[in-house]
Amino acid sequence: MKKKIMQYPASYIVFGFFLIITYLLIIPLAYFNIFQNLEISNNFWALNFINIGKDILICFLLILIFHKSLKREMIDFWKNKKELTKIGFSAWGKGLLLMILSNIIIVAITKGMAGNEEQNREIMQQLPIYSIFAMCFMGPFIEEVVFRKSFKKAFKSKTTFVIFTSFVFASLHVINGFDNLSIQNILNNWQQLLYFIPYTSLAIFFADAYYKTDNIFTSTFAHCLHNTFSVIIILLGNMIL
Repeated sequence: MKKKIMQYPASYIVFGFFLIITYLLIIPLAYFNIFQNLEISNNFWALNFINIGKDILICFLLILIFHKSLKREMIDFWKNKKELTKIGFSAWGKGLLLMILSNIIIVAITKGMAGNEEQNREIMQQLPIYSIFAMCFMGPFIEEVVFRKSFKKAFKSKTTFVIFTSFVFASLHVINGFDNLSIQNILNNWQQLLYFIPYTSLAIFFADAYYKTDNIFTSTFAHCLHNTFSVIIILLGNMIL
C-alpha cells in the first residue's frame, strides 16, 4: 500500500510539506515542552546545548527516513568530492553574487535588513555556541533534506523542481522575518517581501546543484559555505562594533 501511494508525485509534495511542518513546528513544540518546567532561562550553557539537542534530534529523524539514499549519496560524494565540491562552490558563488546585488538594491529601498537576518543575529548574540553549530553544520543539512530532497521525486522536470523548491525555501525564510502574520503587520512591513528575491536567487543555484548531481551533499556543501561565510561576517561585525 505504501509503495502504491508513493508512486503518485502529489504524495511527495504532501510528504515534503509534512516534513516542513514537523521541522518548524511539531518537533520544536514537543521538544521544548519537555524543558518548560526547568529553571534554565538564564543558564547560558543549558540553553545552547538544549537547542543543539533539538537540531540533533531533527537530523537523526531525517537520517532514519532517508538513510538508504543518504548513505548512497554520502559514498558518492566522498568518491567524487573534487567534482561535487567544485559544483557546490560554483553554485554558492553564483547565488551569493545575485544575492549581494539584489540585497544592495533592496537595502537602498528599505533602509534595513531582512527580518530573518535580524533574528539570526539576535540568536547569535544570545546563543552563540548553538548558532555556530546550527548555521554552519546542522542547519544546512536539515534544510537541504527538508526543502529539497523531500520534494525530488515529485517532479520529472528540473525547471519545475528548481522553481517550486526555491519558492518554498524563499517564502518560509521571508515569512520567518515577520513578527506575526496578520494582514496588517504584513502591509505595514511590506518591504520584507522584497527579500524574497535574494533568498530565491540563492535557492535556485542550490536546487540546481542538487538536481544536476542527484546528491544532496552537493547543495549541503554549498549551503554550509554560505552560512559559514555569513557567520564570519556577523562575528567580524560584532568585533568591530
